[in-house]
Amino acid sequence: MINNMKCLKICAALAVALNISSAHAVDNTTLKNTVILTGLITNTFAIHYRDQFKPCDQVWQFGYQDTKDVEMHAQTARVGWLRCDMDTTDVLPYGITFSVLPTVLGSVWKTDSGPYNHGNQELALVPVGQFGLNIGPVILDASFGFGPSLIQHTTFGSKNKSTHYQFSDEMGVGISDAKRRMRLDFTYRHISNADLKKPNNGMNFVGVGFTYSLN
Repeated sequence: MINNMKCLKICAALAVALNISSAHAVDNTTLKNTVILTGLITNTFAIHYRDQFKPCDQVWQFGYQDTKDVEMHAQTARVGWLRCDMDTTDVLPYGITFSVLPTVLGSVWKTDSGPYNHGNQELALVPVGQFGLNIGPVILDASFGFGPSLIQHTTFGSKNKSTHYQFSDEMGVGISDAKRRMRLDFTYRHISNADLKKPNNGMNFVGVGFTYSLN
């Protein structure tokens, strides 16, 4: 069973870490390991408390993120269609909410360096777990996701990722209005094949995004 206070500490620590991180964070091994761990923990949390979920609502969400790796620049479109809210009354303290948002990501990567293709495309399906807290007219949130990803080219820039199949891990902090119509976020994404085959040159993207919900 996942300790509730431990979840809160993870969310608080990541919120601070992401806010003080600079572009150099894309090389931070600790941050990479943290995003993998928190994605797995959040998925486990959602599965453990699956009986606490209310019926899912159809809520269309459209988002855009602009992010950078040391070598690559990524532009990502995000589309979600469901919002599954948990009854957290007896699960999380302080009125903290938790929702699962299945999200499809389509990314275009570009680089001017390296001997391989200078572009690549990615398609991912990431169930994002989002912890939220109402503070006056806004909602602050911490989100964590882990899911499968497919890339068009296994070699691009100076990277060799060996397999088309990858895993997409992400964590971020965001702020939205009280009705969750508009959200601004700062997100870190790690993409690798979990060493299923080597070489496995991971990608670490850091950037900002905007999401609009049709609710």
